Amino acid sequence: MDIPPNKRPNCNYGSGCYRRNPIHLREYCHPHLEDLLQGQKSSSSLELPENYKPNVDKELILDQLNVLKRIYEKLAEKPPVKKSKLETASCNESAKSSEQSNASESSLKTKILPNVSSLEKANKFSNSSNSSSQLSRPDSARSDSASESSSARSETSNERAGTSSFSSQSDSRRFDNFRNVKQKCRDLKRKSMAEAEKSSKSPFSSDIPSRIAAAAPYFFFLTKVRAEPRTYHEPFSITFRELLDPGLGDLRASLQINFLVELPWVMHHYKHQGVDDKPLLILHGEDSDDLKKNNLPPNITAVRIKTPHPFGHHHTKMSLFHYEDGSVRVVVSTANLVASDWHNRTQGLWISPACPELPEEADTKAGDSPTEFKTDLLRYLCAYQIPELQEWVSIVRQADFSEIRVCFVGTVPGTHRGPDMDRWGHRRLAAHLKKHAVGVDPTWSVVAQCSSIGSLGTHPEAWMLDELRASMTLGKGTSMIQGLPPFKVIYPSKQNVYDSVDGALGGDCLPYSMHTHSKQTWFTSFLYQWKSDVRFRTKAVPHIKTYTRMSPCGSRLAWFHLSSANLSKAAWGMNKKTKTSGTGVFMMSYEAGVLFLPEILINKPVFSVGKSDDKTPPFPLPYDAPLTRYNPSDKPWVMEYLNEYMRSKK
Repeated sequence: MDIPPNKRPNCNYGSGCYRRNPIHLREYCHPHLEDLLQGQKSSSSLELPENYKPNVDKELILDQLNVLKRIYEKLAEKPPVKKSKLETASCNESAKSSEQSNASESSLKTKILPNVSSLEKANKFSNSSNSSSQLSRPDSARSDSASESSSARSETSNERAGTSSFSSQSDSRRFDNFRNVKQKCRDLKRKSMAEAEKSSKSPFSSDIPSRIAAAAPYFFFLTKVRAEPRTYHEPFSITFRELLDPGLGDLRASLQINFLVELPWVMHHYKHQGVDDKPLLILHGEDSDDLKKNNLPPNITAVRIKTPHPFGHHHTKMSLFHYEDGSVRVVVSTANLVASDWHNRTQGLWISPACPELPEEADTKAGDSPTEFKTDLLRYLCAYQIPELQEWVSIVRQADFSEIRVCFVGTVPGTHRGPDMDRWGHRRLAAHLKKHAVGVDPTWSVVAQCSSIGSLGTHPEAWMLDELRASMTLGKGTSMIQGLPPFKVIYPSKQNVYDSVDGALGGDCLPYSMHTHSKQTWFTSFLYQWKSDVRFRTKAVPHIKTYTRMSPCGSRLAWFHLSSANLSKAAWGMNKKTKTSGTGVFMMSYEAGVLFLPEILINKPVFSVGKSDDKTPPFPLPYDAPLTRYNPSDKPWVMEYLNEYMRSKK
């Protein structure tokens, strides 16, 4: 097959790249695949040379070649976009009022996607991270995604490096046209989002400190859903801008730790609150031109965090705010710092109270809580081993976290042995449960709710029902002899996504793939639908990740965990044993979450859900209980359904 020359940047993983996503293969050059495609004798069937790298996954290579072949076949066709249509779309978009902002964003997709659907997806995959939706990003992670998925992901970590020559003028013009269309899509959507921000008013926005104080003892919030006005009248709903409210403190500096960051969107909110000139440190996972040193103002520092494993991601979503009075506030969430994650999706946040500065004479180990929150947070920050964080480590050390009543559970890449085995991932969760959680009856289910799933193995006991369930079953005085509980997983079905506010497009933050699912079809029997009528979010696709131990009727919880970690070995860790190094726990990603324990928070053995017997507030569960099992005809959402939808719109 003849391959047209191109000027795409090379994929950072080179011949080790495992991705099959057409957006990734369109955006980045893979010379080893280009050479194989160039050498094909037949354009109808693709084959590998007999002696081609015996240790590689040949099925994977052939899948990649087929995707690449289709990309080049489409490039050979007439470009599907005419400038006049984009200009028309632009004029129409700019004429819309801010009161029609939500409809305008949907209308924009309808007008552009049929003609430039592939470019729209490429835009949402773009390293500039400026679009309002992360369509087909290889969590949302959107790998949000599971970190081990070998196909389409909403959150990929790819570094732009190197270019190859582009000698064909016609192909060059076509590629440049693609870039221009992507930029137009980006600009139109950014304008639409800005108008929508102006029109989104909350009846609670005037008194953010009182609302956060009223959320005690849990301080657990969900993001407001732009298409569902009732969420704007919920006391426990919040927006990103409200986290910067001056009433929470006179901001001195802030730290944003995340995977995806759209800097223009972030700074739009900082500027609105008058703090865009304050020092801001950003640790991010995905590359972005906006975060390059030469493009940043002097008060902003950005550091890209790379993981040592291609399946790992810098997936943590956490904010730290330092105020002029020396106090510190921590926010642990499930949302990337991109507009789409804060619009029509269900996201969760835990917001700490302001932790005051310790007296100068205080011991360096002072100011911890009964949950060891400060110790675990400092351990996580120090694990980065980067000089840019030293000032923040000092700030945290000097703060008094003694009033914090949740546990911090982090994951960092590596194989952790000895005492470190119980300091990260599911082993850290288990340590807290064993110390603080009350043992419950084996009929109480472990419930995992996630936005993506990794490769779990050929049978449930390979990992999920073995080491993960074992960790989540622990409590004070519990024993495996008592019996193992049921394991249930809440993950949106195909119909759940199609019925959502954004329809099939809402599934772009759920990067589970058919390739992965076909190897673990047993997983379907564990699945329950996403349903959140009580919180008005059934139609807001969940990017939130939670784990809990729930009573059979769903009215009580033994504990609750909010996390960036999806259901994957990369995120939670897996036991690893070698003859030379012994036993350890192997992890690939950075993750962060908080564990809510009734004994510490409300001085009771369990949380109540829905109604409480006394003055203790019920726990604000983000979904409906009891759970709703998949119907026999239901299928879990996979990214291939989104690809089908996009093709149908062409």
